[in-house]
Formats: sequence, C-alpha cells, structure tokens
Amino acid sequence: MDAMSSIEAHSGRRLTLQQYASLPSDSFVYELDEGILRVSARPSHRHQYANSRLSNLIFPQLPPFLLAFNDVDVNLDFPLPTVRAPDLIITPAETFHSDSIHARDVLLAVEIHSPSTKRVDLFTKPAQYAKAGIPNLWLIDPGPPLTARVFELTHGFYRETTQTSGILKVNRPTPLHIDLRDLVCDPWTG
Repeated sequence: MDAMSSIEAHSGRRLTLQQYASLPSDSFVYELDEGILRVSARPSHRHQYANSRLSNLIFPQLPPFLLAFNDVDVNLDFPLPTVRAPDLIITPAETFHSDSIHARDVLLAVEIHSPSTKRVDLFTKPAQYAKAGIPNLWLIDPGPPLTARVFELTHGFYRETTQTSGILKVNRPTPLHIDLRDLVCDPWTG
C-alpha cells in the first residue's frame, strides 16, 4: 500500500498499535493521537538542520548510561493508543535494546516547532507528555527570535524553569550546555 493509499485508508479512523506499526516509512510523519492517525509533512530543512545540530551538540555531553534519539516513536501508554515522535529524546542506555520506547523510558522530550505544528507542539504534546509522566520537556522555537523554554514535571504539570535565547544550561536529566545560536547559524555568514 503506498503512502497516499495508507493515509486515505486510515485517516479519521481509530487505529490499534499494531495497525500503526504497519504504516509505511515514507515522507510523512505519522503519530497516533488517542487512537486517531495524525499525518503531517516532514519538517522543513531549517527545522531538520536545527534538530541535527541539537543532536550533535548533545551527544558528546551525555554520560555513557544515557542515549539520545531523533524522531523516534514514543508510546505514551494511554488507554486509547497514543504514539508521539518528539524531535529528540534522552533515555537510559538500556532502551537501545528495546523493541519500542515508552514514556516511562523518556527522561527528556524536545519539540522544535514549525509553523504548521506550533499549536500541537505548544499545547497538545506537552499536556500528553505531562500526563504520561515524562519528567523534562524543552520547547524550541527556531524563530526568529530563537528561544528555548525548559520545563520540569511537578505534581503532574510542567513548570517552566528556564527561557533563553542564548546559552541553555540545564542539570536535568544530565548537565548540558547548548549555545542556541549553533542551531540556526547561516552556513554562509556563520
């Protein structure tokens, strides 16, 4: 079944996790929102550049017992199947050998929002991640102006602890130091 046939066959219908897992790997982003298939276009090249740069900056700072993954499915383990694909997650290293990643495995979820996904990235996903118990969340707006907002889960809700447009320093889930300007630098002007 090609991608468009798959979208037409499943859009607006409830899917099981098994049906979701059988969707094709193609040029679309698939997520399952309380059993409903959500399909969007791949992020822009600027978004993907920021995500790649963020990964490249985080990977060398991680201790050996933590791993970072880009754009992987995370099962939020809700009664109605919900699978989200954060732009980046940090998990314990043991998840490398798992067949799937669950919210209980995620120590940090990062969303870099795009104009087409801004509402979902700013409201829907944070509410779902909090409900699923993901302890740390970053919301990055590639701007301009470029900003990062850092949240920690407190009593079932996210509490904003940091907002910056420059150097992002955090201690959870591990000490990290990110110069946000490195996420969007223009390769022609630096």
